[in-house]
Amino acid sequence: MNRPVDDPLIRALSGLHLGPGTRAWIGVALRPATVLTLALVLASAIPISWVTSGPSLCPFKVLTGLPCPGCGMTRGIVTLLHGDLGLSLYYHPLAIAAVVACVGLVLVDGWVWLRPRSPDADRVSPSWLPERLMASPAPWVAIGALTVVWAIRLPLYVAGSWVF
Repeated sequence: MNRPVDDPLIRALSGLHLGPGTRAWIGVALRPATVLTLALVLASAIPISWVTSGPSLCPFKVLTGLPCPGCGMTRGIVTLLHGDLGLSLYYHPLAIAAVVACVGLVLVDGWVWLRPRSPDADRVSPSWLPERLMASPAPWVAIGALTVVWAIRLPLYVAGSWVF
């Protein structure tokens, strides 16, 4: 039996006066597999010169003059997706881990979303993966990794031997 899924996205969409087909397409468009795939494709389509030149858009860096723990991540991801591993590591060493995590999340969510299931099976909520991920130690591991990298890079930046 198909039971309704207690998902905030589905509840919010059901409050709008949209047809069921439109709600289904919006639900598909907001799945982690869709959003992350589009983000990676967009990052690979952006020319490297767009992200490596110009002013910093990081609010922390603009306000304090110091780079934040994630400064350089966008440049690192874009250069990695263009195939320049060395430049990616220079901009942010965790860009590789971010891309690997995104690809892993796309594969897991895509597999759950597209796998064949019986008509009596419960529907899988679009937010099941972020909910499980946030309940795991993964966010704390990411925060710890960003903190360690920042603690190493910040003194180098202040000394003038590292550019974010």
